[in-house]
Amino acid sequence: MFSIVSVAASLLLAHGAVANPIARGACNPALSSGAAISIGSGNLEIGYTGSVPSAAIISEGLTTNSAEFFAIPATIENGGFVLQVVNQDNHSPRLFPTWVNGTLELETLVTPEDGKQGFGFICSSCSDPSTVGIGGVIGASCNVVSGWTGQCLQIGSAVGDAVTVANCADLGSGSQYFDVYLA
Repeated sequence: MFSIVSVAASLLLAHGAVANPIARGACNPALSSGAAISIGSGNLEIGYTGSVPSAAIISEGLTTNSAEFFAIPATIENGGFVLQVVNQDNHSPRLFPTWVNGTLELETLVTPEDGKQGFGFICSSCSDPSTVGIGGVIGASCNVVSGWTGQCLQIGSAVGDAVTVANCADLGSGSQYFDVYLA
């Protein structure tokens, strides 16, 4: 006979598995090192206010064929990447979205293995990048999970809103679900 405590614990664990993007995900996009990508949700994408250290990570208008980031495999998490800003000249320090004191901002790469710059892409479906043209989706309905917090990136509702990190929801769509475009 089950006690009320064991039934409650079982329900809590079952709900936690549903809310866990890893339990829900089917694949990680197969990106070659340095693949140019855009990460969009609805008509917005993850971008940044400028190509300088401490620039904020924000919501921008979606452009599927124009890259915002280069995806560079990281060892911090399975299916994980560090995201290097695209529009910098060769003489600039390389900048990456980084978890800094509760916010996401651009910082130079120090040690991605500390987790502050590693992000896992956990998607409901993935396409072979060699079969997808520029602007095509290589990962659909993806959670982008911070290797530092284990939480999901969440895009703002309008251009210029901050991209935040929050507990992963189990909705299947909305501000924590992204398509990854080859750009």
